Amino acid sequence: MREDIISSISVCANRLAAGGRQLQAEKLALDAIKKAPGSQELAKLLEKILSQSADPARAEEAYAGILGLPGLCPDNYYHLAMFHKRRGDYPGMRRALGRLLAAGAGADPVNRYIACCTLDRFSQAFETAESFIGSGRREPVLSRLWHPWGDRSDTLPPGFLADRLAALERARLGKKLEPYRSFFRGALLLLLGRNAESAAEFGRLAARPDLPDPRYGWMFFPAGWASLYACDYGSALRMFSRSARSPVSRSTSLGRIAEIYICTGRAGKGFQQLKKAFSTAAFGELPGLHSWEGQMRLFTGAYKAALKALTKGLALGDDVAFCWRGAALTLLGRRKEALRDLDRAVELFPTDAEAGVWRAETLRLEGRLAEALRDLDGIIASKGSRTWARVNRALVREALGDKAGMTEDFNALSPEVRKFLQSRTAGSRRTVKRMLEEACRRAMGNRRDDKYFFPVWMK
Repeated sequence: MREDIISSISVCANRLAAGGRQLQAEKLALDAIKKAPGSQELAKLLEKILSQSADPARAEEAYAGILGLPGLCPDNYYHLAMFHKRRGDYPGMRRALGRLLAAGAGADPVNRYIACCTLDRFSQAFETAESFIGSGRREPVLSRLWHPWGDRSDTLPPGFLADRLAALERARLGKKLEPYRSFFRGALLLLLGRNAESAAEFGRLAARPDLPDPRYGWMFFPAGWASLYACDYGSALRMFSRSARSPVSRSTSLGRIAEIYICTGRAGKGFQQLKKAFSTAAFGELPGLHSWEGQMRLFTGAYKAALKALTKGLALGDDVAFCWRGAALTLLGRRKEALRDLDRAVELFPTDAEAGVWRAETLRLEGRLAEALRDLDGIIASKGSRTWARVNRALVREALGDKAGMTEDFNALSPEVRKFLQSRTAGSRRTVKRMLEEACRRAMGNRRDDKYFFPVWMK
C-alpha cells in the first residue's frame, strides 16, 4: 500500500475517533492492516485508535483478528503487550513480547530493545541499542533507552523494577557492553526512587574515559533528570549539556536546559535554548518540540502563544499536547473546547495526573462539582497527596459547603507550600479559600507536581 494512501487512512481514522465515531475508526484501521499487514505506520495507527476505546478488552479482541495474518508487522505484538500491561496482565505482556522476538526481522529495533529488557535478555538488548544509536534516529529512542516501559501508562506491578535490577546484576555481558550495565543500573535505581544510589552510579559512569559524548552522551540524560528532580539545577545543567552533544539526545537535552533557565527566572535564555533545539532537530522531533514550547509558554502565562504552539504540535501528531492545549483553552475562558481536549488526554494517557487535574479543574470552573470531586478523589487515591489535586479538591469541597474537607486538603499540602501561601495572603484576606485561589493564580498554566517547577510560581 502506498505511503500517501496510508497517510490518508490515518487522517480519516483520527478524525472519526475525534468525532466520537470510535467503532468506525477501529474498523477502518483494522481493514487497512488486513490489506497491508506489514506496515509499521498502520500498526501505530491501530494502537492509537484502540487506546481511545472505552472498553479495555477491546484491544485484545481486535488483535486476535489480525495476529494470524501472513507478513504481519511484529510491532503489533509490542502494541498488544502494552495493552496487556495497562490492564495489569503482565504474563500476557511477556508472552506478546516473546512472540515479537520470535517473529524475527521486521520489528522496530526500539521495540525489540524494550522486549529484551522486559524478558531480561540484556546482552541482546544492549547489542540492539548499539545497532541503532548511530543510525541518525532520534525520539523515541532516548526515552525508551532509559525507561523502556514508559508508554501511555506508567503502571507497573510491585517488584517489577527490582526484579529487572536483580536480573541485570546476574546478566553476562561482554566488555564492550559493560557501560550499558552501569547506565541501565543507574536508570533503574532512578525509577525505583533510589536517587542517591542512582547519582553515584552515574558519577562512576561519567568518570569512564571510553564514552565519547557524540556517541554516548545520551547515557547522561537520566543523570540530568535525577539532578533536576533533586532541584540541583547546576548538576542538571552539566549533565544535560553533556547529553546535548549526542544526536540521540540533543533536542531533548536542550529542552531540559530551557526548563532549567525558565525555572530559575531566566525565561528569555530558556526560549533561546528551545530555539536552538528547533534548529538542530530531526523532522520527527518537531511535533514534541512544538508541544514543549507550548507547555513553557503556558507555564509563563503566555496562553495565546501556548495555544498556537500546542495546536501546531497536535497537527503534527503529538498527542501529549491535548493536556496542555486543554489547559490553555481553560485559562482563555474557552472551557467547553478545553474539556474536549482534556477528555482526549485522559483517554490516551489514563495515568497522567496532570491531565486528570486539569480536567477536574475545568469541571470545577464549569460548576460540575460532583464530577470534579469524583475525578480528584480517584487521582489522590491512586497517586497519593498531589499538590494540585489537593488544591482543586479543597476548592471543590469549599464550593460544596464542606469547610472541614477543604481544611483537611489544605493541611495535607507540604509545609513549604502552605508557608509560602500564608506569606502571600496576609492580614484579614488570609482565608484558606483565598490562599488556594492565590495558588492557582500564581501557578498560571502549571499543574505539574514536580518540585523543580515550584520556583516558577513560588517567588
